[in-house]
Amino acid sequence: MADFDSLSYTPAYPGPNDDVLEAQARVCTGPHQTRPLGVTATDFPQPAPILETVLKSITGELPASDTASAAQMGAFFAAMTLRAYFPKETQWSPAEKAAFCKYHSALTEQLPPEIQYLMAPEQGYVPTNATEAVVVNALEKILRAKHLSYAETREMCEAILSDDVNPAFKGAALIGQRMNRETYQEVRGYLDAFFGPEAVQPIDVAALTHFGQPYDGATRYFRPTLFVAAVRAALGEASLLHSVDAMPPKNGVTEESILKALGANTELSLTETASLITNASVGFGYISQREYCRAAYDLRELRVHIKKRPPWAATEKAQQFFSAREANYMVLGYYHIGYEKPLLQLAWERGFDAAVAIKGEEGTSHYALRLGKPSTSDRMAVNYSQGFHRASDTREDFAMDINPADYGFDYARSPRPAVASAEGYAELGVAALSGEKGHIYDRILLNAAMVDYLLGICPEPAEALARARSVMDDGRALAHLRAYVRESGSQPAASSGQ
Repeated sequence: MADFDSLSYTPAYPGPNDDVLEAQARVCTGPHQTRPLGVTATDFPQPAPILETVLKSITGELPASDTASAAQMGAFFAAMTLRAYFPKETQWSPAEKAAFCKYHSALTEQLPPEIQYLMAPEQGYVPTNATEAVVVNALEKILRAKHLSYAETREMCEAILSDDVNPAFKGAALIGQRMNRETYQEVRGYLDAFFGPEAVQPIDVAALTHFGQPYDGATRYFRPTLFVAAVRAALGEASLLHSVDAMPPKNGVTEESILKALGANTELSLTETASLITNASVGFGYISQREYCRAAYDLRELRVHIKKRPPWAATEKAQQFFSAREANYMVLGYYHIGYEKPLLQLAWERGFDAAVAIKGEEGTSHYALRLGKPSTSDRMAVNYSQGFHRASDTREDFAMDINPADYGFDYARSPRPAVASAEGYAELGVAALSGEKGHIYDRILLNAAMVDYLLGICPEPAEALARARSVMDDGRALAHLRAYVRESGSQPAASSGQ
């Protein structure tokens, strides 16, 4: 599993302080999930020591490695303020009230103005520049549990991507949005702030499928998307993948890290990516967030300090970069129930001809090799798939479990590789595309076939499985993967992401 040290990453913030992170994990969450601090005397962390840590961080009494950063403070105090609007059981505990009362004078005297504002928004705050004013104006609503319009969200996110906003406000706005549960217009705003619909470029292929996976990668199950793209390319179905090299909090294996392990160049522009997709010998492409929105990539350390995933962690999977001549498809993975509906609506409004959202392993679109308990009206199983087909601008929705046993995959459980690493996954994927049978082969085959079946590219699962199996067994899929590595060019000696 990757970490920041392995990426030669230079921290932009002090800390983070581990105890404050634990407090954030408890209070920086939803109206019904928040766990008040100090409910019992044995709870950890207690609120009073957390406030002491914050004050010592302000006065410089802690070493830099243990200091609570401005981003941490912003997230924590915004969460404490927002909880006034939560149900009674997730509002402040008696211990929290006592701690804030005890340290009230010290907090009001020692905390910087931006943190005091987050504690008491009614006192107001004078922004230091016009960009920061955008975020402060948004916080006027967020800290009162109100929602933003599409335009307000997009403008706020674009401001957060800049260097002109105090990290405390960045942390507060992002955590506040997560705690308020983003509306559809807010989801749209985050998506378009990174790469708007006006930037989508035409590409000279008949059809193109965008695959959206969690950017923080996999730490348990094999990541087949890259190898699925090679299989589909061999069948004449173009794909586009997008991700990063590593992203907190999981810092797991991503498509980019596997490509690097294979020797491919992962620092390609959109133009260079398009040339690989339209190259008949390759037929798929990969674009890094580092290339299409460097400012978003550069905020990856902020994700550590706010503890929770930012609102765009879900929406970045729905990014569109190119538009094909005849048909456009999207495949999305998700974990948290409820995000699948706005993600599919985004695809519909962008004009996609078909899209599928899959509750896959580790929040990906990857099917497990065993269904487990089937979905019910109030529970979605891993492998639950829902989506739409566009027919004469009419939306036809579908939803179903994908049970691998129905297609001849007989597993008592969904197997995991012994080690989760980019190098290991690269070796396993190449072996499967070289004809080596086993659970990696089966996972690539099942995912490639079911995607084309659900998108309507293949009318029957049996046909989809047969044609995917044929290009895996005769070496054509492997040839496309090798062509990508060859045609992408060599990796620059000094990565722009380091």
